[in-house]
Amino acid sequence: MPKLFVTPGLFTFALTVLAALSSQTVAAQTDNRLAVGGSVTSRIAGSSVTDASARIGFELRLGHEREEWGWAYSFFGWYDMELETSPAMPPSTLGRLRVRPVMLGYGYTWIRGPASITVDMLGGFAFNSFHLDPATIAAYEHRGATRIDGEATNTFVIKPEVQLWYDLSPRYGLKISGGYLISRPSVSITSTLGRDTRALKADTILITVGFVYSII
Repeated sequence: MPKLFVTPGLFTFALTVLAALSSQTVAAQTDNRLAVGGSVTSRIAGSSVTDASARIGFELRLGHEREEWGWAYSFFGWYDMELETSPAMPPSTLGRLRVRPVMLGYGYTWIRGPASITVDMLGGFAFNSFHLDPATIAAYEHRGATRIDGEATNTFVIKPEVQLWYDLSPRYGLKISGGYLISRPSVSITSTLGRDTRALKADTILITVGFVYSII
């Protein structure tokens, strides 16, 4: 069953969004050329060997959406996931996989008052790394291994998503997005005992709520 990790910060962002949507005096962020801010992303695990998590990240908005077909991008949707083994196989956590996808895509945007809704398909490349859990290292050392290290392959990724931008004022904007990232790297544990490589289904559902301020 998918696992969901939600932080209090995500609830706070969501409540702010609901309050904004109910406002009758919202002015569009139409003068925005470059807006920066922060976001909270909750990740639903797509596999029984990965965990759910949440993170605070950087948010970027370039220009202002128009009702048309256009390019989409995702540069800062990085996330970490703990890789787990069967509870009957100690240690239960192998280590932490860091996924850093860089993606471009294409989609269509609808404008409804101060809200813009975009449906798009993104694709690109993920730069991955894998760090072993101390318990995993200890388990290998107990078997007589030395020079123990973990690594992950980089991989192509695809993400269909739906994104909402809502203009609070000429300077402030809110974002809500949801997408399904398909990522299939492999991780390896190397030591003097040899090399153990495991194919991984690192697919995940990403739900992001962000807030930006226009600086240009």
